[in-house]
Amino acid sequence: MVKTEETHKECVGSMSLASSKKRKRVHVCVLGDAGAGKSALVTSFCMDRSPTSRGQHPFRKPAKTFVMDYAAKRIELNEADDDRNDTEKVSIEMCITDFSGNDCYKDARYATYDDSGRDIDAFLIVVANNRGRDVHKSLRSVQSRWFEEITRYVNSKNRQKQRRSFPPCVCLCFHDVETDGKNTQPDDAFLERALDALDAFDQRLAAVASSSFSSSSSSSKELFECSNINTSSALNIVKVPPEFASFVATANAKTGANVRAVFQRLAKRALERRNRDRKSE
Repeated sequence: MVKTEETHKECVGSMSLASSKKRKRVHVCVLGDAGAGKSALVTSFCMDRSPTSRGQHPFRKPAKTFVMDYAAKRIELNEADDDRNDTEKVSIEMCITDFSGNDCYKDARYATYDDSGRDIDAFLIVVANNRGRDVHKSLRSVQSRWFEEITRYVNSKNRQKQRRSFPPCVCLCFHDVETDGKNTQPDDAFLERALDALDAFDQRLAAVASSSFSSSSSSSKELFECSNINTSSALNIVKVPPEFASFVATANAKTGANVRAVFQRLAKRALERRNRDRKSE
């Protein structure tokens, strides 16, 4: 992982030199309680770990994150080209800010949200899933703590200046941590409950973003599956279309299972939301 602000700036600077048509950048912030495995997932993604890869070195748990770390990874995705009614391969530079989940670094996270020079496209919230943690309690922590931090960003003056009608995409990822050679998977009923909570939060974010955007543009009415949208009622009726919705996933950093798929899906959803915003301008 890249752990210096200077390297992060070099990464962003080099991306700005690339063609905006064929190469794009997505900024992802990784959140979650301390010890949830945020850095492990980021490291696994950057190392291209996969259950089907042979000859992989044993996975080493990353050092504890101090305030925040930075990482960058280039991936390729197929993106729809409406002008040609076709798809084209696009190179995506994913710039990842991996935050410490410790409350003593809350001010550093808030400073990032309020940074006028940084636009966050997506959030990855990591929840540890092992026998030593109560996933139901962890989900409540996500709702009371991390959902509120993301809402703070969407409400920030920086975000409103950018006139983005869609909020950042959010992935709620349950990190399947192996304990004593065994691993546990959340049951389907719990995952469904987590998805319901995330859907409600996604609609809430969309309402907040649409409310601030619609004050300066009437085109926001076309972006959501709703009717008679206005600043007084948007908080109750805004619904994000399924193709742009945030999502719930599971992954395992040690084996690499589903890790790359989670980051790819998050990047694709973030780009789809950004492209929809540009079409509305």
